[in-house]
Amino acid sequence: MVPTHIGKRIIGPDGSSFAIVEFIGRGAFGEVYRARCESSRQDVAVKLLPTGRLVDPLQRKALLNEIRAAQGIVHPNVVRVLFVDDGADPDLGPFACMEYVPGGTLDDLLRRHVDTKTQFSLPEAVRLMSGVAEGARAINERLVHRDIKPDNILMDRDVPKIGDFGISKFINESTRLGTFKGIQHLAYKAPEGWLNEANTFKLDVYAVGIIFFEVVALRHPLAHAVRDSGSASEWEKAHLYEICPDPRTLRDDLSMPLAQLVTRMVAKRPQDRPNWDEVQSVLQGHAATGAPEGIPAISQAVAAAVAKQREQEKRDLDSKRSENERQTQLRLYQYSCETLMKSFEIPVDQFNREFQSGNIKIDKHWAATRYVLPRGNAIEVSFFEPNPTGIKITAGLVVGGGWIGLGSGGRSANLVLLREGADDLYGRWVICEVRLMALVDPSKIVGRFGLTRETVEPFGFKDAYFYDQIRYASGIMHAFTYHFRNDVQGYFAELMLEGCQ
Repeated sequence: MVPTHIGKRIIGPDGSSFAIVEFIGRGAFGEVYRARCESSRQDVAVKLLPTGRLVDPLQRKALLNEIRAAQGIVHPNVVRVLFVDDGADPDLGPFACMEYVPGGTLDDLLRRHVDTKTQFSLPEAVRLMSGVAEGARAINERLVHRDIKPDNILMDRDVPKIGDFGISKFINESTRLGTFKGIQHLAYKAPEGWLNEANTFKLDVYAVGIIFFEVVALRHPLAHAVRDSGSASEWEKAHLYEICPDPRTLRDDLSMPLAQLVTRMVAKRPQDRPNWDEVQSVLQGHAATGAPEGIPAISQAVAAAVAKQREQEKRDLDSKRSENERQTQLRLYQYSCETLMKSFEIPVDQFNREFQSGNIKIDKHWAATRYVLPRGNAIEVSFFEPNPTGIKITAGLVVGGGWIGLGSGGRSANLVLLREGADDLYGRWVICEVRLMALVDPSKIVGRFGLTRETVEPFGFKDAYFYDQIRYASGIMHAFTYHFRNDVQGYFAELMLEGCQ
């Protein structure tokens, strides 16, 4: 869409008249223009606030309040918010006038250094980092910015200024879900942001720590763990479970204090990150003295302690990743089981409507569910613990199973949950009927694999034997044959028929 507001006049700071003279850009959160005061010739940046997307008037009011809160932040490393208009002009809508900074962004500066393969000198890096930290500290006295990234840091010559308060939050409020822009930039979002935990200034410390890493190493610390930079799920896993590398592995002239500062700022737990006073103490100490000199053995001891600490952190993150993945798979599996049981309600309801002398009663226990038929027989359904076996059957991977059958002297089968591809979260259930191969002597099988003399063919394996034996269904020669059926609900109805006969 072509910008249509060039030439429009607005009332801005101090009641002065401004004319919009240039379109600067359009981001995820609004259009930005340059406007010039008609009397003083001062330039300001005018940011249009797309409150029309906010259905709830309280959200609109909250957004404007957040922008106004930023007006009170006056600091050389923060883009000044000069004026906020509620949107008296319906054509323009609400807007904010901000200090105009023409020198590009930190992102532009980083790209130039990357393209030319030119490192910032350590004094340059420290000055830049100190300016960003000072600006972030000033913002955090009133707000959590929540979207600090190189694109939002404007460069006034060599002075960084943090801007864009569009999705900032007041200190300690819980994270907004889906409001306004929704989420901050995927590459700079702290673990607690992904987990929808409370907003504190440590959210911004994390984002600034990643920026510091980029300044000293000219690369994002988690880029190695993300194949698709547009994938929210890959960024989430990287921020939650991947340890950031030691920046000294990418820049050997980096001092241990600076390297430790950066890695502490990107710690996964907010309480492990430093506050802004600690950040500035390290940066100012380095600016005053450069890389500190001392007893070599002590420096080596510190390096060894840091390495050991990082190894432990990696083990902890790996363990947490495994546990969280297990819990996620367990929830998905539970949903699949509940969905299957829901499908059995259809034949049960039909039977209960049509049969006038009794109903099927459902008896649920922790280990199994029994559908007690009017004549005393029962269909039993039980599920086994999920198990990502890697066994491939009929174009799907076995990830779970169960047993379904008549409780007394009737046939049974296994329920098999197959996942067909990485994007198939829930899988599909099939029936597997097991029989003895024709050449197998039944007397030699009785007492093994949970089989007894009363076992009726076809049958299903019980919990202790299912995963061990289902692998032979992939085509490996074995004592049993395996027949798969897709109509699980139909099989349940057949059991009802057999149980009533």
